[in-house]
Amino acid sequence: MANILREYVLPVTVASYDVGPDDRMRLSAVLRYQQEAAEQHLAPAGMGWNALMKDGIAFVASRWHTVIRRLPRMGEAVTVTTWHRERKGPRFFRCFCWQDAAGEELLRGVMQYALVAVEDHRLLRGDEFDRYGITEQPGRTVGCADPGKWKVPPTVPVEELTVRWSDTDRNGHLNNTRFADLACDGMPGGMTDRTLTDVELYFAGEARLGERLYLENAVADGDAFVTGHTDRGATFAARMR
Repeated sequence: MANILREYVLPVTVASYDVGPDDRMRLSAVLRYQQEAAEQHLAPAGMGWNALMKDGIAFVASRWHTVIRRLPRMGEAVTVTTWHRERKGPRFFRCFCWQDAAGEELLRGVMQYALVAVEDHRLLRGDEFDRYGITEQPGRTVGCADPGKWKVPPTVPVEELTVRWSDTDRNGHLNNTRFADLACDGMPGGMTDRTLTDVELYFAGEARLGERLYLENAVADGDAFVTGHTDRGATFAARMR
């Protein structure tokens, strides 16, 4: 059984490379720091990325929902608190809460993960992870609804991109955090002077080195939608308001 903290707190000082032209943290940076916080939480108990890879398994993000009060600004000292909430069948739920130096909440969110076999990317049963003995806290929510399923309205083409070497990670495909930036790039009307308060991302598939990536968008009922797909199929979908 693993000896693991019930939560992990990652201190972050927002750097210039974390922010956009408005001095506010990019959504991709939010995802990167959350990824780092989750890794630092699990690694000391032998459940970090490298350890799980040796066991032939890996977590992959499938859906993310975050509610934004405000995004951290350049030079600001903030904290990211994270904990494993629970497993529901094959789905794993991890909560995140961002706070400023005064303890005011900035963002709250839930990431949904799936467990896959490294060798063939086969989806595994959730109970494959039970042997690690991580504590579940199903009653400890973060006040943000779990990421759900939603329908994307009819979209229009926005842009075609090529996945280049500098876009890819060690797995040879676009890192999931980049989809958040692409969602902002494809925002109907652009991101200038826009303040996001609620974002959902669905990570549907890989965009590999050299592939063409097609962005499309739509607006419906006050929500903006951005999708991406390659010739092989869907890669991501975003709902933002």
